[in-house]
Amino acid sequence: MFTNFGWIVEAKLKEGELENFKAVMHSQVNRALNEKGTLNYQYYLSDAGDILVYERFADADASHEHIENWDAHAERWISAADPTRMLHLGDLPDDVRERHASLAPTWLKPLAGFAREEYEGSLIKNGNDTSFENFGWIVEAKLNQGQFEAFKEVMNSQVARAKTEEGTLNYQYYLSDEGDILVYERFRDLEASFIHIENWNDHAERWIAAATPTRMVHLGDLPQELREMHASLSPLLLKPLGGFAK
Repeated sequence: MFTNFGWIVEAKLKEGELENFKAVMHSQVNRALNEKGTLNYQYYLSDAGDILVYERFADADASHEHIENWDAHAERWISAADPTRMLHLGDLPDDVRERHASLAPTWLKPLAGFAREEYEGSLIKNGNDTSFENFGWIVEAKLNQGQFEAFKEVMNSQVARAKTEEGTLNYQYYLSDEGDILVYERFRDLEASFIHIENWNDHAERWIAAATPTRMVHLGDLPQELREMHASLSPLLLKPLGGFAK
């Protein structure tokens, strides 16, 4: 099992606001670099203006410090992009959940999996700006009625095998009280992702019998050959825009 304390924010870039959005984003990121407890602050953007922000913190105190960062930038941020969705990842305290109530976040708690923290760091300096490397994806699904035990069985089999895959860095399952499933998957490189896809192929029939996939998001500049493997889910392709993973 793994621990997690953070969230995902999704938004849509307003027309003609890319440079303004990048400016406020870089201001937030530079401030967040000095927040000792902010572990991940990663912005992704699709060619169509879809934004995803992956945020992870050491603890509740760190998240409170980062929320002050948001408050200082919120007006400029919202003038450049419209927030559309929020996901809480982990056992967040009530005061944090209440702070985000206006976006009615879906609350997903760790169910199974792992994170190889020694590989977590990825920081690329571009002058005064930062970016990061990423190679992976997010899968969302809905638990089929009466299939919780069957889903846990196939999930645990996948996780046990994934632990033997040296290039699988994150394989993290989350579940909401309403049966919403999210799987966060990150890999060292293309070869590692292909090895993990073999794991999926060997479990796919049982997995889909227990849960219905609803959405997939590709995170990183993934090659066409890999994207075609997931074509049935029409994955949204999001590329790193700015930020860091410590």
